[in-house]
Amino acid sequence: MITDAGIFVNESEPFLQTLDALKTAGFARAVVFSDMKGDTTLNGIRVSGRTAKELTATSKRVNKSTILMVDVGDNSFNRTALTTKNVKLLAGLDALPKAGFDHITAKMAHDKNIGLVIELDKIIHGRTRRQALSHYADILKLQRKYHFPLVIASGAKSPLEVRNIQETIALCSLFGMERSEVYQALNALEGILTPKNAVEVVK
Repeated sequence: MITDAGIFVNESEPFLQTLDALKTAGFARAVVFSDMKGDTTLNGIRVSGRTAKELTATSKRVNKSTILMVDVGDNSFNRTALTTKNVKLLAGLDALPKAGFDHITAKMAHDKNIGLVIELDKIIHGRTRRQALSHYADILKLQRKYHFPLVIASGAKSPLEVRNIQETIALCSLFGMERSEVYQALNALEGILTPKNAVEVVK
């Protein structure tokens, strides 16, 4: 199911317009990081700038139907986040500290089935574009080796910031992502929320 893994709209009318824009753009649903709700939305909570202790406390208060997204920090914090109950997504990759995500954390993300978020608004905005493209390219190289989930979020705060599928493909191509990889990322949230059984019985 094609999903926008992160919109941030706080007012009712723009929120409904944003959902309409997403539908027109080819998206089936969106994760919403605000108090707004709709028939095609999933509730999300984003945790930023917290210590590992605070993250653990927050995760215990999150119900299973809520998608917990954590902004990355240094390598130690990221390893904690990857082993914290209820964490589904790691974001803020445009500001990833040096050596914040390495081969060990990449394998952990795969083993824990936790997605890393490509945020399109960080590519669009001039202030964050260069760093975002560099870090996303590095993450993509690790993803191709370790096969952890990648998801894509528009970061839209209004209907004007919604990007259609072709625009999404074009933006992701700027850091080397192939068309097939973009589609895989747009559909990846389903596998994070409802993972396949780790063991298959062959008769």
